[in-house]
Amino acid sequence: MKNRKIGYTYGSVSGRYSFRKEKSIAFESTLERDLIALLEFNDSVIDVIEQPVTLEYVNQNGRKTTYTPDFLVYFKTSPAYGMSNHHPRPMLIEVKPHRILRKKLAELRPKFKIAMKYARENGYIFKIYDENRIRGQELKNINFISRHKNLGYDDEEERRIIEHLKAVGHTTVDHLLAHLYVTDEQRGIGLGQTWHLLANKKIACDIGMPLGQHTVIWLNVDESYEEGVWNG
Repeated sequence: MKNRKIGYTYGSVSGRYSFRKEKSIAFESTLERDLIALLEFNDSVIDVIEQPVTLEYVNQNGRKTTYTPDFLVYFKTSPAYGMSNHHPRPMLIEVKPHRILRKKLAELRPKFKIAMKYARENGYIFKIYDENRIRGQELKNINFISRHKNLGYDDEEERRIIEHLKAVGHTTVDHLLAHLYVTDEQRGIGLGQTWHLLANKKIACDIGMPLGQHTVIWLNVDESYEEGVWNG
């Protein structure tokens, strides 16, 4: 059961986010929406649960009240983690604009303390996310390549790019374009196709670094390949 109604808050837009076309996640602000976009792109995230629990606590006036964290995020254990027997803990998340955290910290502190206690008791970690943690280079990149995600591109050109990356491994975008295309027009189309492949996770890069001609890209191998490497 959901523990709060999604409505107008902090002067922001509320709505629902289609998460990996598997489920719909409610958000109360554009800041929450942007965090969900980051989590959706993160391959280690396996599930995001909105409003996962309602906690009771005593506020600064000595009155009993409740607090509902925004999200609970579950992570998968990668083959690399499996080698060291390390299991990423689920993350209980509160999303707040920095100005609200600064202005109402005394009021919010009891909520955060009870969330930290609950997280410890259940094997989670508790994190607070503001725009400084959410709206960085990674989100800029995701928003940029998302424009290319559903555009129509040539299947044969996709095959050429994939086969080239299979052969060379890591390479830069400009080297890829120089190797496969001749004219500026062809390279422009090839660049769009490269962003399309990144958006659809068929190739990968360091999504936290600025995107451009010097971005290093590689084939985004599937989990069965990774497991074969780590467990072979």
